[in-house]
Amino acid sequence: MRCQLRSADRTLYDGDASLVVAQSPRGEFAILDGHAPLIAVLAPGAIRIQDAGQEHVYVCRGGTLRVGDDATTLLVESALALDEIDAESVHEQLAALGASEDSAADDEEYLLALQAAMERHG
Repeated sequence: MRCQLRSADRTLYDGDASLVVAQSPRGEFAILDGHAPLIAVLAPGAIRIQDAGQEHVYVCRGGTLRVGDDATTLLVESALALDEIDAESVHEQLAALGASEDSAADDEEYLLALQAAMERHG
């Protein structure tokens, strides 16, 4: 199937995929070739795209996923490829959020998703 992963400012992935795994507010789900049409909300977390034996890992802040016409499109608020994640920066931002009384739950959830992706796939 054709797969595109896009944020407002760039295309992170545009190519063929045999499997797409993403996070919804209710948990992880997978899309395979021939999947029924679907529209889903994406929660902050890892997106894994497999093609020709390779796995591409990204972490998104949230967005939507649409499956239809043998194509999967993921439109996300923002995302980073696994190799773009700066571990030191993530740890510093998490520490700053922990020390702050008015920490944003969305920011914390995204930073924790970045950290989990680095631990699981890095």
